[in-house]
Amino acid sequence: MNAFSGRVNATFCVKSVLSLKSPQNAQKYLSRLHNDIAFPVMSADEIKMKRWNSYPSVKGVQTVKPIRSRHLSDSTFMKRIANKLSFDISRFTEFLAGYGNAEEDIKPILLHYAMIYLLDFYSRSWLKFGQNWRHGFKIIPPSKGFSIDEYTLKILKNGIFQRAVDAFYFMYQSSLYSLDDEVGIDYPSLFFSSETEKKEKWKYSETPNIKLGNLFDLYDRLETRSSLQTGKNKSNLILTGYALLFSLSSISRYRAEDWWKIREDKNWNTKLELLQYDFVYDWVPELLVQTVLRQRR
Repeated sequence: MNAFSGRVNATFCVKSVLSLKSPQNAQKYLSRLHNDIAFPVMSADEIKMKRWNSYPSVKGVQTVKPIRSRHLSDSTFMKRIANKLSFDISRFTEFLAGYGNAEEDIKPILLHYAMIYLLDFYSRSWLKFGQNWRHGFKIIPPSKGFSIDEYTLKILKNGIFQRAVDAFYFMYQSSLYSLDDEVGIDYPSLFFSSETEKKEKWKYSETPNIKLGNLFDLYDRLETRSSLQTGKNKSNLILTGYALLFSLSSISRYRAEDWWKIREDKNWNTKLELLQYDFVYDWVPELLVQTVLRQRR
């Protein structure tokens, strides 16, 4: 778990994550997370439902509900969800461990699958829903020739990505992809500039098509914004980064010729390396702090 290397309380962080490989520990974690830590005052269920009821329901999107007290007291539910959470953490740590020993061309694939399980763990810690059958995206290559900028990512209505979007919203981090009515975000158009540019939402319910060139440009700007606002909402950075990680992983597996062209391009190779670095040292700690490490409060 080199994501926590050199950080304060790194040993505690790693032990907390690894302990969740046990279903029994995952069950204790879930109960404490919901009852003692996340909602220590007022009625936890009232807070949860007030937040969730403001989220639009969309036809064609699987039923999603917040985990409530009655779910936590249901032994069948708790056993099932604890087994799933422990499985997600186990697979996440396995893929992350394999990343350190893999060849460069395999690393994006390993990180993509590590992120799948981490996002599933994160969303299932807060929300109750059925099985995720999809990643949540479809990659569409250019109709002619090769241009990484012209690859198109289609965001679907269901999948692991969508449940992560929902979970971020539920934890008060509205994103560019969530279904609520907040209209996008503002971010500095230039370094240290007071001018801002409005980015309209790509709500997953509207299944938008996004050029990878535009997605990379957005990620670069979000990364700059995130570095200038430490501790602020990172949902947009993580979700946009994951969309890019999926896209590159898909190209590496199914479009080998295009993948080698990306790797041979110094600019794109640098972007890929920075994306992988952000995954290990930014996205992973951020998601784990929001869930696992709440136990230490």
